Amino acid sequence: MSADREEEQRVRPSAWYLSRLDLLGTAVLAATAMWALVAAANRAGQPESYLLALLTAAGAYVLGRVVGARAALPVPALVAGAVTGVLVLWPDALDGTALAPPLEYGNADGALVAQAVGAACLAALVVGSDRRRGELLLLAGLLVLATFATGSEAAAVGAVAVLSVALSAAVYRRGTVVLVSAVCVAGAVLTTVVLGALGPRSGGIEDPAEASLSERRIQLWSDGVHLTKSYPVRGTGPGTFVVHSATARSDADVHSAHSMWLRQAAEQGIPGALCLVAVTGWVYVRLWRSPQPPAVVAVGSVTFTAFLVQASMDYVAEFPVVLVTVGLLLGVASATPDPRSRDRLAREVR
Repeated sequence: MSADREEEQRVRPSAWYLSRLDLLGTAVLAATAMWALVAAANRAGQPESYLLALLTAAGAYVLGRVVGARAALPVPALVAGAVTGVLVLWPDALDGTALAPPLEYGNADGALVAQAVGAACLAALVVGSDRRRGELLLLAGLLVLATFATGSEAAAVGAVAVLSVALSAAVYRRGTVVLVSAVCVAGAVLTTVVLGALGPRSGGIEDPAEASLSERRIQLWSDGVHLTKSYPVRGTGPGTFVVHSATARSDADVHSAHSMWLRQAAEQGIPGALCLVAVTGWVYVRLWRSPQPPAVVAVGSVTFTAFLVQASMDYVAEFPVVLVTVGLLLGVASATPDPRSRDRLAREVR
């Protein structure tokens, strides 16, 4: 009995500190939602879709935290298994076409599979059996191949990064991985902003990028930068980018800005973009302060970064199922584990 009490006292100070950090995150999330309403006030705008996406990601995160506190294995194992099942049911997802099922967008399919790679790696890190750990890592490797088959280069690179970190996670410090992850996201965001500011065919440093990025995508980024300059405070209103973007109006196949950050800035102004930055920053701080083992934090951080980097150059953040998987895995990676539940699960798995 005394050993259990000592363990509970050891965990309690960390949980108390993190609860204050959670309150800060709740405040940031509330401010983000409130600003969306401000940006939509007294004019055309559709904040409902944005708020629903925010609520979906937050709800999935809370669910991942709650379940992950009792047992870290079920959530990532379920995510990896579910995505694998989807690929079995819809093998056309691996044909590399732009409109491949199940999400009817190949890059979104790739983003979902990349998250499944992270889920399989997280499950492998927390499972108690060496044999099952090997099986889960094998599944992660097969899912990495699946990301290449979807035709999404960004998702494939992210999946390879996640698996590489998982295989060598023991040598990483959590602070280093979180910091490098945040720098990678900042670099991706800065790249899209610079390319958007320069615009297509203007010569200079953006020409090599156009070899792999479509000219239309850079035009959309350029529209995002232009709209942010024209409406710096409240933007054009949530859900109105395609209405105000000249590129989107001229092409019926364009449905978004192909950049989560530039769409946020265009539709909700600079304050809205800063709110998104604050939410993202809070997530990285929460991962850094997570009581989970460093290997779990490292994989969780890189998996989240893979999503953010792809969302910086595509509209994968507008697919609810992708947001749900991201939120669930983040919740598990930042959960405060219950030592008694963890030890009981380890005995059961063995």
